[in-house]
Amino acid sequence: MFKRKAFSDILHWSATSPHTALLVRGARQIGKSTLIRHLGETEYDVFVEVNLYRDSAAKDALASSRDAQELISRISLLSPTPLVPGKTLIFIDEVQESPDLITMAKFLVEDGRFRYAFSGSMLGTELKKIRSYPVGFVTELVMQPMDFEEFAWAVGVSDESLGTVRRACSALSPIPDYLHEAFLSYLRTYVVVGGMPGAVQTFLDARGDLAAVRDFQFQLVASYQH
Repeated sequence: MFKRKAFSDILHWSATSPHTALLVRGARQIGKSTLIRHLGETEYDVFVEVNLYRDSAAKDALASSRDAQELISRISLLSPTPLVPGKTLIFIDEVQESPDLITMAKFLVEDGRFRYAFSGSMLGTELKKIRSYPVGFVTELVMQPMDFEEFAWAVGVSDESLGTVRRACSALSPIPDYLHEAFLSYLRTYVVVGGMPGAVQTFLDARGDLAAVRDFQFQLVASYQH
């Protein structure tokens, strides 16, 4: 998994906001699900993931729940392991497929037994359609593709080099020539590869073959058009 700045925000929510659910929104394939999954697998004893896009039966089961208690019961049936109060993260992915589930966040949080995370794409439009947004019971995080610094981490730029550049910029002093040239090269590559994690991973797996990256980008554009 790539090092992402957004994970610090997700960890902060997990540690400090027990009375809200987490809602991570942003474009498709920017790493939202990966970060929440990593949180669940490393910080909780039990992690349950329900993808409403891939699992239509689960979508229908959850969407037809009459109240929060029934929703929790149905999630427990979908879970391969028993839900443990205080130690369980329930992750509902692709929530734009059934955005009204977000209205139950208030009651799920008030129940207090489990933590909840939602993730979805194009929610800026979908949230306008829900009956009642649970103001005060949701912590929202908008994710973006990888920025240049995250790209630099991914391709192996050392923290020492990044620190040198930061200090030079803060002091308004010249960056050493060898670092300046190296970072210009990284920046040109970033402009071509972009910040989509899949494109960055393809770039690394193909050992810098930009043709392979271009193929991935064409496929990504096609999926966005669909």
